[in-house]
Amino acid sequence: MERSGYLLDDLTGEPPSPSDRDSNARRMPVPDLWEVEDTPDPDFSSARVLLPPEHEESDDDSPHSIRESERLHVATTDAAASEPEAPTSRRWRVELDNKTKNCPCTTKQLCLAVCLTLVLFATAAIVTWLYLTGRLLGRKGIFSNKDKGEARLYLIGDEMAARTKAYCLDGSRPGYYFTPGTGEGRNKWRLHLDGGGTCDNLEECYTRSLTNRGSTRRLKKRDTFNGFLSTHQDECPEFFNWNLVYVHYCDGSCFSSNRTDPVTYKGSALYFRGISILDAVLDDLTDVRGMTNATAVILSGHSAGATAVYRQADHVRNRLPPTVQFKALPSSGLFVWELDPDREEFFKRRAKLLGMQDGPDLPACLQALEPWKCLLPQFAAPYVTSDMFVLNAAYDSWALKNILKLKCDARQCRGDDLRAMERLRAQVIGITANLGGRQGAFIPSCDDHSIVATSSFGKIVVGGKTPAEAFSDWFFDRTANSSRYIDSTSCCNPTCYV
Repeated sequence: MERSGYLLDDLTGEPPSPSDRDSNARRMPVPDLWEVEDTPDPDFSSARVLLPPEHEESDDDSPHSIRESERLHVATTDAAASEPEAPTSRRWRVELDNKTKNCPCTTKQLCLAVCLTLVLFATAAIVTWLYLTGRLLGRKGIFSNKDKGEARLYLIGDEMAARTKAYCLDGSRPGYYFTPGTGEGRNKWRLHLDGGGTCDNLEECYTRSLTNRGSTRRLKKRDTFNGFLSTHQDECPEFFNWNLVYVHYCDGSCFSSNRTDPVTYKGSALYFRGISILDAVLDDLTDVRGMTNATAVILSGHSAGATAVYRQADHVRNRLPPTVQFKALPSSGLFVWELDPDREEFFKRRAKLLGMQDGPDLPACLQALEPWKCLLPQFAAPYVTSDMFVLNAAYDSWALKNILKLKCDARQCRGDDLRAMERLRAQVIGITANLGGRQGAFIPSCDDHSIVATSSFGKIVVGGKTPAEAFSDWFFDRTANSSRYIDSTSCCNPTCYV
């Protein structure tokens, strides 16, 4: 069989094209196997590799073959002197790879691509997890779990909102977060009023209406709460299985505004309907959530919500059947103002603007004092006739910053700042001393705020009791002596920072 092959000249460089070959040249027969030179290294890294070309059969003993061999010998000798050494197996493979598999990317670019891929993968995994667990865009996740204490948002119905004119500042329907009670707590209720400052003029109220503090349009659909509001037994052992209602604060006036018609400002209607919001929520809880079967209700609140408790506790009590056990728990809302003529004028003007002087709430105070004073806990607290447990830090952080205008850390204040702090502590303790005999109090020497809704509810210690333990003993009538836990130390109780 005829077989073609390469000239030996061809093995020193690139294989020649057919057009470059000498048609009269006789092809050199070579074996079909790979031929390598003897090499001492075991991996044959220096071996010469000859491609196995096909060859023609010929008579090697003929004179023509001898002349051809001589010619080839001279040709290969000249080629060896002028051309580089034939490639070894390893060099040949590297050169071939460089020619056919050359990658345009540098090592740095490859690393960057790998890192970017990992980041994109991790981001996709996190977004998927947030989506499935209901933490993305406020949706109800496929794997959302009520056992984790997540409360669901409910808005007041359109019909009820229109009938009662219960609207947030921006005209959206008010709402609340709700977790149903279980077991023995099925007919017992924790009703909590949210906090978050106030708006004191139309400009502030308009700005507030564009946020969650004045609207329900952008609220997340589920939320989780801590401290007294927790649904975990280890955090709130006495009340964890009670129904939980967390009323969203969106009127900017401590649930106490009562202006009939909206006020137009910058082309927007602003609604001041705090009392109507609270009443609408109570109606919805009674009609839809089963509060008609309630045997016990605790009205709690923090910050501005606590201020609302001082003002609204007796009103809520009057909305419930007389057989219901009702008690109030205001936390971090006992703000004490040192009034001068300018400050008094400010409170009067705000009360008139927001319609806060009108309403059925706290009749005992309204009969004894000027209406605007009943908006301030320092005047309203002694007139609350419902059973109430006051929870308030002696050096409330909001009061230090916004009332006393202190810039020092409570534990580092000196001189006039420290004296102002001690004066505030004495005023807070003095107000609790004027409460009725059935009232309780827990006043730690802390610069905390919103104790009831944080882990501090189970950590701060005064008289050997935490707020959680002191309140539970008072609520269930387990207190042998006084229910007033007043911290005797100056700033600050070390358990405030555990």
